Amino acid sequence: MRLINLLPWRQIQRQQRIRRWSLLFSLILVLVPLLVMGARQFTVWEIRQQQARNDHLTSMQSALQYLYQQRLVLQKQNQEILRLQRIREEQKKAIRIWEKRLIRIASFMPGGAWLSSLTLQKGQLVVKGRSNLLEDLQGLEKELGHLEGVSTVRTGAVQREAQGGFGFVFTLTISEVANALVN
Repeated sequence: MRLINLLPWRQIQRQQRIRRWSLLFSLILVLVPLLVMGARQFTVWEIRQQQARNDHLTSMQSALQYLYQQRLVLQKQNQEILRLQRIREEQKKAIRIWEKRLIRIASFMPGGAWLSSLTLQKGQLVVKGRSNLLEDLQGLEKELGHLEGVSTVRTGAVQREAQGGFGFVFTLTISEVANALVN
């Protein structure tokens, strides 16, 4: 049998262990600072990303605030336009109503009578004019009482004029509020 000397094997194994542990320790000494630097760089990168997000969100918020303010202005303008359109429609409606009334007044005016003024104030229509015959005034008063939208007709002063004929004033009380033209 051969004799085996185990002493050099132990020495070799001890040297290998020392090399392994020194290599491991060296790797740890190199990797730990690298990992620390990497972690530090990562946190710096995260902070920059967060700042970039914050800047982006701040710019978006200011842009959205500007758009919101513009939207409010446009909404107010649209409401004003709608209000003006409603007023315009009410005025057109009042014009149509008064156009019919005035045509009707013109249609039943006696031949010898004419109007000098029509005044609309606070729900009352004041009709002033002249007539050659007193009977024409009575017929005119009766027809004005049958006019659509008129609740009462009051006869004002009827005066004989120097150049002939009669001057008259009728005050008609309007039943609905159609004074949109006055506004």
